[in-house]
Amino acid sequence: MRIRRLLTLAVVMLTLGLAWVLGGCTAFGPDPGEQPSGGPTVNGDVGAPETTLSIVAGSEQQSVLTEIVLPWCRAQGYSCNWRLLGSVDQARLLQSGGYDNDAFWFASSVFSQMGNTSGALRDSEPMFLTPIVFAARPAVLTRLGLGDQSTAEQVMAATESGKARVWATNPTQSNSGATVLFSFLNIVAGNPPGQALTHDQLNSTEVVDGMRRFFAAIDRTPPSTGTMTSMCVAAPDECEAMFTYEDLVIEKNAELAAAGQEPLHVVYPRGALGISDAPLGFVDHGQEGADAKYRIFTELKSYLTTDPAALTQLLAMGRRPAAGVGLAVADPDPAVFNPDWGIQADIAEQGVTFPAADVITEALDHYHTAFRRPADIYYCLDGSGSMGGNGGWSGVQSAATALFDPEEAARNLLQTAPDDRTTVAVFNDRVSGGPWRVDGNADADLSDLEGRIRAHSPDGGTDMYVCLDQALDSFAGTDRKRLIVVMSDGQSSPSGSSAMLAALRQAQVPVIAIAFGDVDPTQLRDLADASGGAYVENSNLVAALREAAGYK
Repeated sequence: MRIRRLLTLAVVMLTLGLAWVLGGCTAFGPDPGEQPSGGPTVNGDVGAPETTLSIVAGSEQQSVLTEIVLPWCRAQGYSCNWRLLGSVDQARLLQSGGYDNDAFWFASSVFSQMGNTSGALRDSEPMFLTPIVFAARPAVLTRLGLGDQSTAEQVMAATESGKARVWATNPTQSNSGATVLFSFLNIVAGNPPGQALTHDQLNSTEVVDGMRRFFAAIDRTPPSTGTMTSMCVAAPDECEAMFTYEDLVIEKNAELAAAGQEPLHVVYPRGALGISDAPLGFVDHGQEGADAKYRIFTELKSYLTTDPAALTQLLAMGRRPAAGVGLAVADPDPAVFNPDWGIQADIAEQGVTFPAADVITEALDHYHTAFRRPADIYYCLDGSGSMGGNGGWSGVQSAATALFDPEEAARNLLQTAPDDRTTVAVFNDRVSGGPWRVDGNADADLSDLEGRIRAHSPDGGTDMYVCLDQALDSFAGTDRKRLIVVMSDGQSSPSGSSAMLAALRQAQVPVIAIAFGDVDPTQLRDLADASGGAYVENSNLVAALREAAGYK
């Protein structure tokens, strides 16, 4: 629900319920232009080629597409449609050349630079600006010693102090996380905002050690900014502060205020402020009506950046004008850019300069291989008989390649780190395969793990609690970041449910629970809720397991 609607309803009805906001390289993975079952849905209108503009966009642009772009297109007699992809999938689709759309709308130049290695994307320009902020409730900011004028160095020190549980998204899967990564890389390297990180700086001992300290202090790294923001607001004891988009804080605060709850307060990390610039670019790949499509594209860009009505709508959503002076907003609506929330409409900060594409790619690789905290991930995969009949096991086998084949994992930006521990167990009414464990990231060991999963044949009943018991036991004595990924298409015997939920609450190990097929989601939702994890429902198991792996 958007800000404009929230504020109107608040005046008329005086109360609102909380709403969820769901968000989420060099050679990328399998061509995402070939979407499997459960792939992105095309939204909007389709007409004659010369009057149709097709866009691949990040989930961050969904509200703008629905509320601003689509009505404009219809008013002009055009047919505009879009499908939503994550930042990594957008970038690898652009790089693959296997697309049939006319334009790409990224959340940030970080991933557009990575994908545009062939130069196919042209006339790409920012449509609006959204800074990345550090958000927490006022008491937490006081505990951390942070205020409205805090510098990026102070925000970094406060994060590393251990005085609060801080979340940020996985920089290899989410634009906001990538922006945070490059902002603080610049700080550790000693660069001012206008100086881009270099290859030599990235690989210096000082930078590697500094980023290890920073990411060791990040408690959770979900792969989607919208999902993370909603999870954080809903669980203030588990997430006391986060790095997120300013416009999402504005939206969440409107909901919190309407519900009579304390809103979040934001801090802008001065000296290394990351800004998402929402670049929209055109691709001419010989499609029918390309010249006419390009005219629609240029008209749309002009509308979004210069038309007073469009700019008013964007400002109501918390998006700052791209054509303004820096981040300044003229005559801001205090109900949106609310100073009581720490929102500074007149902030005069230069955004951090992103490095060259090859440095971006190397830095994202370093996140897994050098920066992040080592992870101990235990996969509990449903290998019951029903998985053999509904296509589920073939999806698991394909996901095993995406996650554990070293080359494919690198293309998906989901590499296993040198000090990671990865365990896979397959269950039916018992643990029927494994557990197979890999310590480290040796190519041969990970390939062997993939082979064992592919060789397994599903049969039998369903009892995921047997596998979860073994998963919890396996974490004894580990100092790695712990995570359980469980996937099921069936109903387990309820006899083990209560004890497992209690054990998860005590262990505080997050569970990413994936529902496949016609499963009753209750048991899986309970696991996610009890553990502070997440529930994922996706008929595309490759995408679902990739999303789950993105939490490391």
